Amino acid sequence: MLAKLPTKPPDAPPDKPAENKFDPFRPEMPQIPGVGPDSRQTRPSFSGIDNQLLLQIGGIAAAVVLVGALIFWWSKSKSRGTGESASSDTDVTEQSAPTPSLPYSVATIDDGPTLAATVDELSKPWAAKKFTFVKPVTQENIDAMVIRLPGGGLWAFSLQGPYARCELEFVTDLATIASKYRYNAGHPMVVDPCENTVYDPLKVAALGGNTWVRGEIVQGSSLRPPISIDVKVRGKSIVADSIE
Repeated sequence: MLAKLPTKPPDAPPDKPAENKFDPFRPEMPQIPGVGPDSRQTRPSFSGIDNQLLLQIGGIAAAVVLVGALIFWWSKSKSRGTGESASSDTDVTEQSAPTPSLPYSVATIDDGPTLAATVDELSKPWAAKKFTFVKPVTQENIDAMVIRLPGGGLWAFSLQGPYARCELEFVTDLATIASKYRYNAGHPMVVDPCENTVYDPLKVAALGGNTWVRGEIVQGSSLRPPISIDVKVRGKSIVADSIE
């Protein structure tokens, strides 16, 4: 008789637990006690907040720059207006202030030659006039005289005697020349009362070389004739422009 095979299949071996395969490209998250895989918190996104903050900062900076530019422009406009007002006030003051008048001087470098006399004052022979000559460079005042000679010429000279203490004199009285200076003159003479020297206006003397001056010494011990001053006739005026 055949034996009956059991109809119940044998128990299947227990299922093996699934093995965790390690993936080198996807490492597992570390296991933290008390924190499961489902307990991860979602991090807040700051991209929106960052953009909004940057826009606010940019707006504030632009506002500060604009305010600074407005303040600078206002300051420049105010200072410019103040400068123009001060300049206008200065111009008005300068235009309204009168120009001070300078004291009159006999002659200066800018004024030109010294006026010695007029042609009418020396219209006759032996007419003479004193004047003050001003040296162009030093502005020194020198007492001088100009004489109309019989031939129509003019002779001007310094009244400061050369190397002497006294002022020269023009003597027209021939008797005085004869009695005081012991010289018989036929026309007026220039004399030095300190040296008792008589100078003849109609004669010239050599100073040396080719230099000749008027007023030769005819009596006395002076060393040279008077210092000559150059004069010219300009219209109705007789002017002195240089000295020896």
